Amino acid sequence: MSSPLTLRCLLFVPGNRPERYPKALACGVDAVCIDLEDAVGPDQKDQARASALAGLAEHDGIGQLGLRINPPNTRAGQEDLNALAAARVQPAFVLVPKFESAEMLKVVVGACGDRCPPLIPLVESTRGLLDLGYELDTSLPLAAVMFGGYDYSVDVGCEFAWEPLLFARSRLVTIARAHDLDAIDVPYIDLRNEDGLTAETERVRALGFAAKAAVHPAQVATIQAAFTPSPEKMARAKAVVEAAEASDGDAVQLDGQLIDAPVIDAARRLLARANP
Repeated sequence: MSSPLTLRCLLFVPGNRPERYPKALACGVDAVCIDLEDAVGPDQKDQARASALAGLAEHDGIGQLGLRINPPNTRAGQEDLNALAAARVQPAFVLVPKFESAEMLKVVVGACGDRCPPLIPLVESTRGLLDLGYELDTSLPLAAVMFGGYDYSVDVGCEFAWEPLLFARSRLVTIARAHDLDAIDVPYIDLRNEDGLTAETERVRALGFAAKAAVHPAQVATIQAAFTPSPEKMARAKAVVEAAEASDGDAVQLDGQLIDAPVIDAARRLLARANP
């Protein structure tokens, strides 16, 4: 059971820095994720959790504000889930790190019950990637799948670079689309290299990713521009769909080109993402 969550960029903000929450929400990004895991040291988990839940309540209804919890099979993760279950306001989505089985997601659903937000499993290991196609339970409230490329590269022992991670990215986006889910790419960590960010974002978009994460507001505009269809592409998609709807199922020609079902489906998907 997929849940609607349309975004081009997901901006992370540390849970223990509540003064950054409103700044992140105000930067024009499609979605913000308060991070209780990697961005927060062990001695600050409690403070970050309290700040995050207060922030969710304070900014309720302002943008898509989500939460990355700690792994559900850890003490910190269990405390995150206990707090979520009792919270008055639920996040727009929950990012579940270290995904390796559907059971991890079921623990979250079990804790939150009927109020469970849409879930985004974060694939960060070889086991997680290999099991992804078998462990995605479509009866769960899934919103997307995210690639945790840095942790994955450590697990494999490869460089955190384009070529070594190409197979993992390709497999992940293929599995996500097979389950009718969007794929979100790992952040680009060189904050000073805007050309590199642009190039990598264009590459993952070409692979089929729908969004890319960011770790700084300065990255947001570049990422969202790369995932925004040009006016020409939008006009072409609209023309394709209109021609298909006027054909009553017959073969479609547009500007001298034969338009078949995959092209029509792609045009409809593009328009749906641009007009959620």
